[in-house]
Amino acid sequence: MNKKFYSTSEVLTKVRVSRNTLFLWFKHRKIAEVRRDRNNHRIFTAHDIQRILHYKNKLIPPAKALSGGG
Repeated sequence: MNKKFYSTSEVLTKVRVSRNTLFLWFKHRKIAEVRRDRNNHRIFTAHDIQRILHYKNKLIPPAKALSGGG
């Protein structure tokens, strides 16, 4: 049976990013905010984890200025 919700520490282990990185992604709205429990702690679903992994593995093309052309 799959877990319904995951804690921040469980997500950090699965996604393999630091706590600071994850919280900065939330702060800068790189990833959407997740639900919180009654103690105001973040709780994550499997779908939330997939969205975080998708952002983490996203490829960003280099800027034209960095390509040396011009």
